[in-house]
Amino acid sequence: IETDAILDNPTNNEKPSLLATGNDYDESLTIFNSNDASSKHITDLKNARSFNEAKQIYQQIKLNEGRLSVPFYLNSAEYFLKWDRDYSLGILSNFESIAKDNVKALRSLAFKYEELKMYEEARLVYQRIVKLRPKEAQSYRDLALIYTTTAYYQEAMRLYKQMLSDGIDDVDFSGLLQPIIDELKHLLAFHRNKIDYRDLPVDLLSAKFKQDIRLVFEWNDPSAEFELQFVSPQKKFYKWSHTKFDNKKRMLDEIKKGYSTEVNVIDDFGSGEWLINIQAINPKEEKNPNYLKYTVFKNYGLSNETKTVKVINLSDLKQKVTLDKLTFYPN
Repeated sequence: IETDAILDNPTNNEKPSLLATGNDYDESLTIFNSNDASSKHITDLKNARSFNEAKQIYQQIKLNEGRLSVPFYLNSAEYFLKWDRDYSLGILSNFESIAKDNVKALRSLAFKYEELKMYEEARLVYQRIVKLRPKEAQSYRDLALIYTTTAYYQEAMRLYKQMLSDGIDDVDFSGLLQPIIDELKHLLAFHRNKIDYRDLPVDLLSAKFKQDIRLVFEWNDPSAEFELQFVSPQKKFYKWSHTKFDNKKRMLDEIKKGYSTEVNVIDDFGSGEWLINIQAINPKEEKNPNYLKYTVFKNYGLSNETKTVKVINLSDLKQKVTLDKLTFYPN
């Protein structure tokens, strides 16, 4: 990327320049490792010498953890994948029944399903969330997106059309408008022959749609407080705050309209390494903590698109860390 590059935040009209003064980056941070962060919940499990021993340890910890301990269930399920996928799914299914009416916990579960590429299971959770929170914009956008992922293309298109036309009573989609437009264009780019798009506005129908790097941040609670920092290959940084002190207006808007997504697009990426740093504000140990889902797309909208998902328990972040390093060389 050139030195006059712009980091585009498509959820609003501001495009902060990385050329602003006083934004030279000179920190050296540790790399976030979810295995290290989650070890306090499964240290004993990691010492198990057999599947049976691990199951016995899990059952004992479960008695001590109590009913709704989100990190325990999610971390344990991930651990048991190395022994038995069905047992791991059983843990998540058990947790889903415990958290059946708790939308915050269910969103954490859906995030984890997506990270583990269990998309059908995620779809069922997102369908439940729509029933529990039918007045929140995020519920419908999440469902449309997982419909696309699980090949329910017509259902996805129907929802996108409703969202773009404000066709769902008492739901305001303005806070998610640009992500919705981009995701609809993405659906058209890959699956145009499987959907009815004839009544869409002409400006959405262009066959050319791509973004070099698309970074999607989603969180399970609009009150979650954290800061993101984007560092360019030229060691210039831009910060985006999701805190009551720095971004109170945005957080109130999220609560009012029911959304919790931030998208950043880095186009004309050029050669070099970007750093994505994160800092949780006042992280607390909780049974039902704030989770953040971080999705990275490279070559978004093109045939060689790649996608990776990370799920972060914000209460694990005791200090500022580097969430990701992105090195990209354009074709």
